Amino acid sequence: MKIKVIGSGCPTCTKLHQWVVKLKEEGKINADVEYSKDINELIELGVMGSPALVIDGKVANVGMPENEEKLLNIIKKSSK
Repeated sequence: MKIKVIGSGCPTCTKLHQWVVKLKEEGKINADVEYSKDINELIELGVMGSPALVIDGKVANVGMPENEEKLLNIIKKSSK
């Protein structure tokens, strides 16, 4: 699985990326994780907000999940 967090580099975007990395380090997900600050990627995906969570090339979520558990649920649903 490939997970990419796309955002502007704001604290919220950075925190989402850190959460994804933490889930990987804890062994809760098996994924290649990337972080992009290229706003053009958001435009190309048709996303009008950030951060965007992109899993295997598809937008799984826009905005910040309430907590790490909700993030994990989003990732698990999107990876099926």
